[in-house]
Order: sequence, then C-alpha cells, then structure tokens
Amino acid sequence: MPARTDRSRTVEQPSPTAQARMITKSSVVTNLTVRAAGVVPARLDLAHVGTAEQQLGLTLGTVLVYLRAGVTARAVADGWSAAAIGAQSLTPAVAGRRPLLIGPTTVAAMIRFAGLPKVNSAFVPARAGGAVPAMLRIEVGPVTWAVCDATAYTSMLRAWRQAARLLGENPTEDE
Repeated sequence: MPARTDRSRTVEQPSPTAQARMITKSSVVTNLTVRAAGVVPARLDLAHVGTAEQQLGLTLGTVLVYLRAGVTARAVADGWSAAAIGAQSLTPAVAGRRPLLIGPTTVAAMIRFAGLPKVNSAFVPARAGGAVPAMLRIEVGPVTWAVCDATAYTSMLRAWRQAARLLGENPTEDE
C-alpha cells in the first residue's frame, strides 16, 4: 500500500510593509474640476474622417476631450447652451489672466466622452463679501467646469458647437 502524503499547503500572507510597497497597476479618476476664466483657447483636430476610426480631439485650455459621435458632441453643446441663463449673471471678464498656450505638451487631462453624457449646470453666487467670486458650474459626466466669467463661457460654448457641427456633418457607424 502506497504511503499517503500531506497535500495541505501553508499560504503566507505578505507583511503590511510589503503590501505598502506594492505598486498599483491602474488608477481611475472619478471626478475632475477645471476652473476657467477669460478666453479659453480651443483647438479641434478631426482625424480619420468618414471611417469607423473617426475621432475629434477638442482641446479646451489644458483639457483634451475625445469624441467620436455627433450625438455626443450635440448633447454636450446643448447642455452648455442650456446654461446660458446662469452665464448671464457672470462678470464679463476676469482681469489679470494671461492666455494659455495649447498643444499636446500642455494637456493636463484627457477624457473620452461617448453616448449621451449628462450635463448639469448651476450658478454659484459670490460668497464672503466678494472674496469668492460667482461662478457657473457645468458638469459633463465626470468633469466639472467652474466657469468664472462670461468670456470663458462663450469661448467654450463656441468650441462645443463647432465640435457638434463637425461631427454632425461626418456621422460614424455608431449613429
């Protein structure tokens, strides 16, 4: 009769210091807030027009947004348009800001929008005797734009409308 062997195994748990040294393999940003004042530089780059790989890169200041479908861009543009009532209460411009350069090396965040992102807006009145100025908060999915003046609102609304127009004229298979 063959001898029986013990097949149980002991599993050692890593020490807490070993766990602290472990490097995560991925991360997720669940919210992003961007403050905008003055003229926000915008750039639109449409690539692979008329193909399944069509994509629009919309750079708003230091945020690069990727869009593929005209319905997505139209939903965001319509949401920004709906915030116009709140934008009327903003100051025309905030003085003392210098213009930002735009390009691939100045991007601080890249976001991809798809489907019909929910767009919410709310006017936040000035607080603490004017120390905290009034602003318009526009939430598009996980991104919140804190718009400080009417100039920033107008320049970004114009860019979203251009994106919707470009993608609307070049629909993808997704639409």
